[in-house]
Amino acid sequence: MTIADVWDICLHLENHLLALNQAYGAWVYAVFFAVVFAETGFVVTTALPSDTVLFAVGAMAARGVGLDLWWTLALGLSGAFLGDCLDFAIGRWLGGHVLAGGRIPFISPASLAKAHDYFERHGGATLVAARFVPVLRSVAPLVGGMVRMEWRPFLFYNAVGKLLWTPLYLFGGYFFGQIPWVRQNFGVAIFFALGAPLLGVVARMVYLSVTKGR
Repeated sequence: MTIADVWDICLHLENHLLALNQAYGAWVYAVFFAVVFAETGFVVTTALPSDTVLFAVGAMAARGVGLDLWWTLALGLSGAFLGDCLDFAIGRWLGGHVLAGGRIPFISPASLAKAHDYFERHGGATLVAARFVPVLRSVAPLVGGMVRMEWRPFLFYNAVGKLLWTPLYLFGGYFFGQIPWVRQNFGVAIFFALGAPLLGVVARMVYLSVTKGR
């Protein structure tokens, strides 16, 4: 697949999802679940656009076409939750490997100790906030597992993040999908939807750099 193909899918995601739904029927639900699950569950598939797909499905539901809104909500919640659980479990295995005297490239026990201190203070908030930022949503559960965060608090904050993230994008797509301009410029709307969390991160970094320099 070329860059041009990826760009075309992003700009016309709604049409591609509709075509998949018409071609494969209920099987498209399995594809949707797999995308949401794999984005964080397999670590190396962070480029999968789960939030984009959620937004697109919501916009399609607003027009009465495509996937069922409530089935998508249930699958999105469960897929994202289980994917992060697998990511966290992988992290715990890797962290145990380091602590047991093994070696992982670019990761030292000292780095893990610093990350552990950070997660002791801010782990829950980090897991929730990272869900809204591409790539970071895959890194946070992995690191949380590596620093041996306990399962119980992880499961709680993992659930909180999914209960906020999934409806926001799905129902956000449903709401904006009823606006004529969004229907006619869906690709632009998608990039605005995805860019909002990234702008928040950039704004926070700028704020910290300015206040630190004072």
